[in-house]
Amino acid sequence: MNEVSRLDRSDRIGMYLSVVLVLVTASLAIAAAVRRLIEVAPGTDVPVTVPLANVPTAVPVGPNSALVGATIDSATIIVPNPASATLFALYAQPIWMALAICAGMTIAALFFLRLARGRAFSKGASGLAYGGALVIMAGWFGWTILTNMTTNGALSAVSDYTYDSVQFEGGLAPALVAMIVASIGAALQIGERLLRETEGLV
Repeated sequence: MNEVSRLDRSDRIGMYLSVVLVLVTASLAIAAAVRRLIEVAPGTDVPVTVPLANVPTAVPVGPNSALVGATIDSATIIVPNPASATLFALYAQPIWMALAICAGMTIAALFFLRLARGRAFSKGASGLAYGGALVIMAGWFGWTILTNMTTNGALSAVSDYTYDSVQFEGGLAPALVAMIVASIGAALQIGERLLRETEGLV
C-alpha cells in the first residue's frame, strides 16, 4: 500500500478545520500588513514602537490620577521624517512578515491535508516539515534585522543621533519552534523509510 490507513471522519473534520484556521491566520497577517503599510505610506509622522533601557518616568495611576514613579522599557514614538533606510525597513517589515506567515501557513495547510488523507508518512511529508522550519528561521531572521533597522533609525531620527540607540532586539522562541518542527520532519522521514522497508517485505 502507498498510503497509511485513513483517519476516521471526526479526525478528518478536525484536520480540515485546521486548514481553515491556518487560512484565517494568513488572512489576518495580510490585514495587519496592510494596516501597517497604510500607517507608513505618508512617509512622515510614522508611529514606531521602540525599546528603551528602563527609562524612569511617572504615570497617573495613583489616587485621583496622582503621578506614580515607574520605568518603561518600550514606547511608541512618532517619527516626523524617517531616513531613507529607516523608511525602507518600515515598508519591508510588514511585507516580509506577511509573506513569511503566508508561506508557513501554506505549508501547514498542505500538511494538514496530507493528514486528513491518511498520508502522514508518505513521500514529501518530511520535506514539508523541513520547509516549515526554514520558513520560520527565515521569517525570524528577516523580522529581527528589519525591526532593529526601524527602531534604531527611529530613535536616531527623533534624537538627532544623540540617543544611544544601538540595540539589538531578538528572541530565541522562533528558533526553538523551528527546531521542534525540524524534529517532526526527522521523525516523519524515519517513518517514511520504515514504511518503504515494510512495503518491500510484503
